[in-house]
Amino acid sequence: MQKIVVASGIQIRDDLAMPLEAYLSANASMTGASVWRYPKGSRAKARYEVEVVYTMPEFAKALDTKGSYVIYEGHSRYGQGPAFGPAGIEEVPDVTAFPTNPWGVHFRMGYDATVTDCVDDLVGHSVTPTEYDLLAVPRGAFLPKGLPMAAQRAKLAAADVKAGRVKKKDSCGARGAWRSFDVCAPSLAAITTARGDEPLKGRHFFRRLVGERKPAIPADEFWTPVTVGSADLDASTLRCSVLFMASCSSHFHYFQPLDRRRRLVKSNCRFYLTAKPYSALHSPIFIAQVFKGHDPSTRHGSKVILAALNGVHDSGLVGVY
Repeated sequence: MQKIVVASGIQIRDDLAMPLEAYLSANASMTGASVWRYPKGSRAKARYEVEVVYTMPEFAKALDTKGSYVIYEGHSRYGQGPAFGPAGIEEVPDVTAFPTNPWGVHFRMGYDATVTDCVDDLVGHSVTPTEYDLLAVPRGAFLPKGLPMAAQRAKLAAADVKAGRVKKKDSCGARGAWRSFDVCAPSLAAITTARGDEPLKGRHFFRRLVGERKPAIPADEFWTPVTVGSADLDASTLRCSVLFMASCSSHFHYFQPLDRRRRLVKSNCRFYLTAKPYSALHSPIFIAQVFKGHDPSTRHGSKVILAALNGVHDSGLVGVY
């Protein structure tokens, strides 16, 4: 029997639960908590078993289940990794109910560092990830496109300050400088969230976006690199047959780390990854095509499945790798 695991990530599970469960209940038999078998009917010989899970250990287990089809449907968290939490989670979870903020706990499967939004993410979710120092990037660092150049510019700007060519306060307006929130944006550095965190205090940014977004919410945004790594992926054997990272821009965030691990453990797992941000819900579409007999681990099957996934509005442009 073919095993399919849908790992439903934080917040997205609220959007996904109803359409996915409605599809599975209409087409398969529920055999346990969050487990369905297809075809439907007590006399039918089951060919597929679908399990919906909501935790990091269950996601890790699925990746190491031989021949499984694994779908993670959730936020990329800017490349910080899949995050899981209970239904109905708030943007800033109550600190008493959640002493550990689930928005800040990830399955680590990325580069050494990634770039995140300071206002929308760090303040917006009250998370305090470890800062990645652009002035101390080691040789051979495993970084996504853009960060090595950002580090180079930050070091040049720092050298100008050290040599006295630019005053420290003046560096706040310098392009690419490694700027302190405490110095260059003190009102933001002083923000205290409902959890009592000060996500920007003592932190730095290398880019300021002033009204560049449409709509410009927030009007000003700041980019900072945070430490990620691949500790959880490095513990995986990737015995799955298929991994579909149904999360925004997952090819950019995760392909290189995933491919590096796949090569190291000699895995044959095929990766379905998105090229862009998107808003579609892909799990029911993917599973429907599998139930029709299309094998996502084969060239022909993946061609059919990709056509179905990318045939919906705002698909994120899914590809197979």
